[in-house]
Amino acid sequence: MDYYEIGQRIRHYRKACGLSQEALADIAGISATHMSHIETGNTKLSLPVIVKIADGLAVQIDALIY
Repeated sequence: MDYYEIGQRIRHYRKACGLSQEALADIAGISATHMSHIETGNTKLSLPVIVKIADGLAVQIDALIY
């Protein structure tokens, strides 16, 4: 799994929704620092976190992973 690419997709959808990293982090129940690390591919995503991010962005998990 390419975590950098997933992070870039999350960033794309987050910006399309007009959300800041802090706002999406609040929705996902994680810190803004963790969200930053996710978007830059510096950390691995757990299933519960990616589900919360996808819900917050109103996209299917597949759109973030593939």
